[in-house]
Amino acid sequence: MYSNIAAFFMTGTGNSYKVAGWFLAAFSSARTVLRQVKENQPAGIPADTDLVIFSYPTHGFTAPWLMIKYIFRLPAGSGTHAVVLPTRAGTRILGYAFPGMEGTAGYLIALLLWLRGYKVKAVSAVDMPSNWTAVHWGLNDENVQAIVTKARNTVQTIARRVSAGHSYYNGFIPLLLGLGLARISFMYIILAQFILAKLFFASDQCNGCALCRRICPKQALSMTGNKPHWSYSCDSCMACMNYCPQKAIQVSPLIVFLFAYVLSLPVAAWLSGKLGYVFMDLPQILQFVLQYMYTLLSVAAVYWLLHLILRIKPVAAVLASLSHTKYFRRYRAPGVSLKDIHK
Repeated sequence: MYSNIAAFFMTGTGNSYKVAGWFLAAFSSARTVLRQVKENQPAGIPADTDLVIFSYPTHGFTAPWLMIKYIFRLPAGSGTHAVVLPTRAGTRILGYAFPGMEGTAGYLIALLLWLRGYKVKAVSAVDMPSNWTAVHWGLNDENVQAIVTKARNTVQTIARRVSAGHSYYNGFIPLLLGLGLARISFMYIILAQFILAKLFFASDQCNGCALCRRICPKQALSMTGNKPHWSYSCDSCMACMNYCPQKAIQVSPLIVFLFAYVLSLPVAAWLSGKLGYVFMDLPQILQFVLQYMYTLLSVAAVYWLLHLILRIKPVAAVLASLSHTKYFRRYRAPGVSLKDIHK
């Protein structure tokens, strides 16, 4: 049914790459193209493409901002068929599998594609092993294989349905839950992801190889003082932490507590007179904007100072030793190498 298929994936550790690849493998007679979505990459679809696939992670119960921007930059679809396959953080404990929750991640992108003139033939989330090693250790091989095997079967089922000319729509309950969590998703996109970006630091084990900077899909890292520095562009794809050859990239609870203290200061409330002397009478929206600006500026300032201090190796060593992530197993999608997903 389809002769020219293009798949676009956004990934840090290979999960979405695997999903897109499985789908393409089901169309052995078609000409296929597999491309990574990265920051500042021109958005285009090869000529004569009759089916496009989009695979990407779920962030904050919705689609990541990088993928949303990419869809907006696509040329008009003119009826081209599309398949939307967001991945979500699957886990497995004591032999029991627990699904992730994609929220609006799938149907938001489907809506944007429809508005761009594409005909969406399938929308379904795919559980892949959670790679959020800033929070938890990577799953062991047995659990990874169990989740990946089920995911591959799911993708192959969807591909067969689409190949036969049928539609496949799944995830309506997560969609409803995602709509209920829309405020959280919105705050994640405009604020939380920026704060999460500033939780990473390089320990004393960092040798300045700059691999993290080169593989970052968001081009969010720079090397300052021979150490990686994370900008607000980071969306926690976890490529840097999971592919660092020195296992030098960490997240420390101490940084979390430091940020929590700084952000607890109610600057807008002080200025509007709710906590004492009235400096100015501010409308509600201006109070939000003021607190928002304070949050971004204060976190950036504290992180910059922290980055300077961590150039002192003993200090970096101490902070790393107090970091839970130092003792965590890292995660990379099985069978995926750096050259596959970070070209």
